[in-house]
Amino acid sequence: MSHSLHFLSLNNSTIMKSSLNLLLVLASACSLVHAQNDSVAQSKAKLEESSKTLIETQKEQADLRRHLYKEVNELDDQVLTISKELRQLERDEALRTTNVKKLDKEVETRKTQYAYTVGLLNQYSKALVTRVHPAEFQIYREPIGQIDQSALNSANEPVKEMQERLKVLTLGIKRLGEISGGSTFEGKALGFAGKSLDGTFMIMGPSVYFAVKNGLSEGICPAQDTGSNFPAFVSINESGGSIAKAILTQQGTLPFDGTLGKAIVAEMKHPGGQNKALEHVMLFGDIAKNMMFDGWIAIAICVVMIAIGWTVAARKIIYLNSIEKGNRDFLREWSKVANDLTTLERNNEEMSSAKMSETPAMKRSPFYEIYHIGSEEITNRIASTKKGHKGLSGRSIQAVRAALDSGLVQLQHKLTDGLVYLTISIAGGPYVGLLGTVVGVMITFAIISKEGEVNVNAIAPGIASALLATVAGLIVAIPALFVYSYLNNRIKNITSEVKVFIDEFVAKMAEFYPQVNEASAPKFSNNDDI
Repeated sequence: MSHSLHFLSLNNSTIMKSSLNLLLVLASACSLVHAQNDSVAQSKAKLEESSKTLIETQKEQADLRRHLYKEVNELDDQVLTISKELRQLERDEALRTTNVKKLDKEVETRKTQYAYTVGLLNQYSKALVTRVHPAEFQIYREPIGQIDQSALNSANEPVKEMQERLKVLTLGIKRLGEISGGSTFEGKALGFAGKSLDGTFMIMGPSVYFAVKNGLSEGICPAQDTGSNFPAFVSINESGGSIAKAILTQQGTLPFDGTLGKAIVAEMKHPGGQNKALEHVMLFGDIAKNMMFDGWIAIAICVVMIAIGWTVAARKIIYLNSIEKGNRDFLREWSKVANDLTTLERNNEEMSSAKMSETPAMKRSPFYEIYHIGSEEITNRIASTKKGHKGLSGRSIQAVRAALDSGLVQLQHKLTDGLVYLTISIAGGPYVGLLGTVVGVMITFAIISKEGEVNVNAIAPGIASALLATVAGLIVAIPALFVYSYLNNRIKNITSEVKVFIDEFVAKMAEFYPQVNEASAPKFSNNDDI
């Protein structure tokens, strides 16, 4: 029993120790759990604080990023703006550079023009002195010389030099105005044996008149250089004082000479001379006398070409005039056609049967020829269709159009018939004349070399006669060219009008004769339809 009690007490103590250990473990666990809970709470607090810090940091970072993006965008905009400004400045610089180059070029051009103008005015001042009438030397030589000297002294002052040069131009314009209306001035002229005569000059256009003081003599001053400042004086005794009166009173009649006095001088030297026009005609006769046989052959061929060409041209002009009259008559009748294109054909047949001796003028019209072809085609095709139907199929209309086009080709051949003779004259005439000239020159030189005599009198007649063949060839070709162009233009106009008429005819045919079905359309032979 004591053993049992001892064992019981031992078990109780063991149980108590175990319980105590368990309590210690539980206490430790509780303290550990409590510590862990505190640690977790602290961790949570730290985590929350860290989260808040992270959120704030992210927000700050986002704000900073937005701010940076904004600054970057602003900088990009500034870069773009500056780039645009830079490009604009570069373009402005290029434009300014181009403008500077243009201005430099313009300055160089102006300098060149200035130099050219100054040189031109300088030449004008020199030419004015040499080309005015010798009588005007007394007026213009000294002033022009002074102006030239003043311009040379102002060579370093362009504006002043130009002003001085322009004075000569002003002086020349003033001179033109004076001589166009008649200018008078006192001066001297050289008479017979170089004697100096005082008197009054009058310049009227190209002619210069002079009246000696006290009415001793009057006449003209030819435009010939006398080697002095005074012009030569040629007295005209037959004027009866009219020259002096016209000079003094600005009224009367004057002998006008466009050759600056040369013709009057020649007339005075050779009074009663032959007519110059007649002399020129006689020269052709002299040239023809020296014409060789080959030249006459060339001229004969040219004469034949002229005869044939002008005959063809005259007949063609008459023919074109007649058909144009017929065209007007036909178009007047054509405008009356309402719904049947064959009306004019029937009316014409009735007129021809009533008046066998008369042929209507419109029968000569190309329009009528084309119309006649189309009318016959329409009549033949309508006659072959079913009774009571006056329609045409599409194939029939095409066949009629083909017949009209064929008639147009034949008409063109008829209108241009004979024009080949004009083209032969245009192309062949000059060559025939040139052949005669070349052969004539060859024979002339052969004769000269054979005779051994070389001078102008021996060469000139033969060459002039040979050239007469070329003149004949040109006389053939030039008028033929003009006539051919005239006729060709009229024929083109007529052909164009006929083409328009064909289009109008086909349009009216399609309108007046409605198409029939191809299945019910009549069958034609190869000669009637296509």
